[in-house]
Formats: sequence, structure tokens, C-alpha cells
Amino acid sequence: MSNVSIIIPNYNGGQYLSDCLDSCLIQGKYVEEIIVIDDHSSDNSLEIIKSYKYKRPELISYYTNPKKGACSARNFGFEKSTGEFIQFLDSDDLLEKSKIEKQLEVLYKYDNYQSLLIHGKWGRFRDNEEVYFWGPHESISKDLDPVDWMIANQMSMTGCWLTHRNLINNAGQWDESLKRNQDGEFYSRLMLKATKVLFCEEAQVFYRSGNTGSISNAKSRPSMESLLKSYQLVEKYILSLEVSSRAKLTIANMYQDFVYSNYIANPDLAALAERKVKELGGSELKLPGGTVLRCLSSLFGWKQALKIKKVLNKGV
Repeated sequence: MSNVSIIIPNYNGGQYLSDCLDSCLIQGKYVEEIIVIDDHSSDNSLEIIKSYKYKRPELISYYTNPKKGACSARNFGFEKSTGEFIQFLDSDDLLEKSKIEKQLEVLYKYDNYQSLLIHGKWGRFRDNEEVYFWGPHESISKDLDPVDWMIANQMSMTGCWLTHRNLINNAGQWDESLKRNQDGEFYSRLMLKATKVLFCEEAQVFYRSGNTGSISNAKSRPSMESLLKSYQLVEKYILSLEVSSRAKLTIANMYQDFVYSNYIANPDLAALAERKVKELGGSELKLPGGTVLRCLSSLFGWKQALKIKKVLNKGV
């Protein structure tokens, strides 16, 4: 039964797009349509998309994003889609050949499958290399209530999920104002409408690392502002489901990680996040880094340690 729409936003992904599309085509009878939304690419992406459209006109369609950005491309693709389930996939990532089949098998065991979210395993890889890291973290590699999934505060990735379109209609589409953590915010918001978050270990996605064109690699000031905004939204979502010490600690740790990352480059943003940490009762998150940085932190405190690190880096 064809009931899945695969939506692929693409910007200058010509180098990887064929592999991505091939991984979608081998999903077989479960895929109703593959929709590519090109985000005004300047490489050979359009030629590749047209060649695949020519080979499989009944299955593949493509559009130019009327706006700009991955989130607006996903939203436009969703509006064009007709499938009961939605598979979002970045144009440099790959689906394992039975990914969608395995997740549908699990979902259809439940009468309330329309209200269930399901994700799977993801493997990081670089060009022409084997997978060097498998996720997600063991704490979310199992079926969980939505609030427990969010409080675990671990990463999944966009392509892992298979989502019933009713959940998206009920929770709302991708937040086009965000430049960072768009998927974290989006799927956290979907969890507010879900009754359970399922995990299917046999459903696998291959997640490409080292693509310097990816917006997720951006460390600009607007990117950091957007990341902080996404954390503020996720805070609201978690506390709408549970106000507890564990919920507050999870959120505080999230903000504390932001503080460490921005204390030097964006001290005003770090100060905002640090106030959030205090309001929530404090964080237990230690300064990440190597042995030297940890020693400096234990001797002088984490703020001085980061300042010393900055001076040392300038001298290199």
C-alpha cells in the first residue's frame, strides 16, 4: 500500500542527491510520492532532479521553493503532499532499504497509530567511509511517553522519523523563523500531540557528516540567537507536560550547554541563558572539553578557564 510521502529539501546538494533519491526509490511499494523542493540551487541539482523525474514521472515531483530555507521548503513540500505518512529527508542523507517498511510494520500493530511518533537508528558517516557512530543514545532507544523522551534530552535526526500527517496538522508545521535546532523544536512540538514515541531499531538512516554547506554547522550570531529561541520553545513544551525537578534540571542543563558555547563569542546571549539556569534551580552540567580545560576549570572556575583557552588559542 502506497501511503508515504518523502519530502526532500535541497540546496546545492547535487553531489549527494542521486544517492539520496536512489535510497528513496528502493523503499518500494510503501512510497506514494517523492517530492523534492529545490531551494534555489546554483549547482547541477536541477539537472539531476529532472533526470529522475523523467525516469519515474509517476513517483517523483519537484518544485522550486517560493521562499528560502529548509523549513519553508519542508512546509511547501508538506502542502503539496498527499501521503498519510510523512518522511522528511535531507538531500545528503540516505534511507536503509527497508526503513519505511519496518516502521510501518510497527505502527500498524496499534489501533491508535495516527497519534504515534516513531523514530529509528541513525549512523554518522563521511564521504566514502563506513559508519563511525551509531545513535541515538540508549536512553531514547526504546518506546517512551513523549515527556520522558523530551526529558532524556538526547538527539535524534530528521530522517529517523516517520510521522502521520494528522500530527503535523494538529501541532503545526516547521517554524520558518529558526535557523538552528529546527528539528528539535519541530518534533518536540509534535510530541505534545502524540500519545507515545516508538523506537524501531531495524529502521536505519545514514546521516552524513562534514557537509560544510549545512546550516546546522553555522555558528554565526543569528544562528546562536535562533538556537536560544528554540530552547525557549522547547522549555515551554516540556513544562506544559510536566513541572518537576527532573524537567527543570533537563532544561537547565540545556541552557547551561548554551552558556558554555557562547560565553566568549556571545556573552549577552550567554547571560540570558545563565539567568534561565538560575531560575530553574541550577545545572549539574560540567564544562565539556579535554583534560587541560577541565583542570583549568577546577582550579579557576569555568569562566576563567574559557578565557584562558581563548588566549591560548590566539597564541597558536
